[in-house]
Amino acid sequence: MSEEKSQLQDILKRLFAMEKAKDGRFQKRRFDLYGLELLQVTYDQENQEWDLLDHRLKKHYHFDDVDLVAIEIYDLLRDVQLTF
Repeated sequence: MSEEKSQLQDILKRLFAMEKAKDGRFQKRRFDLYGLELLQVTYDQENQEWDLLDHRLKKHYHFDDVDLVAIEIYDLLRDVQLTF
C-alpha cells in the first residue's frame, strides 16, 4: 500500500469516528503537521455537514460528503509537506 493511500485512510478513519461519536452534536478534530495545527474540522451531526478551517489561509470550506472532506484535508496537508 502506498504512503499516500495510507494517509488518506488514516484521515477517513478519523472522520468516520467523528460521525459515530455520541458525546455531542458538534465534533471537532485538529490536523497537525510538524507540530503545527494546520486545520480544524468540525462535524455537525444533526445537519450532517462538515466545516474545515484552514489556519494558514484563514479560509473555511463547507462539505456534505465525508469523502470530499478527506480529499481536501489530504490535499492541504500534502501541499504543506511539499513546501517544506
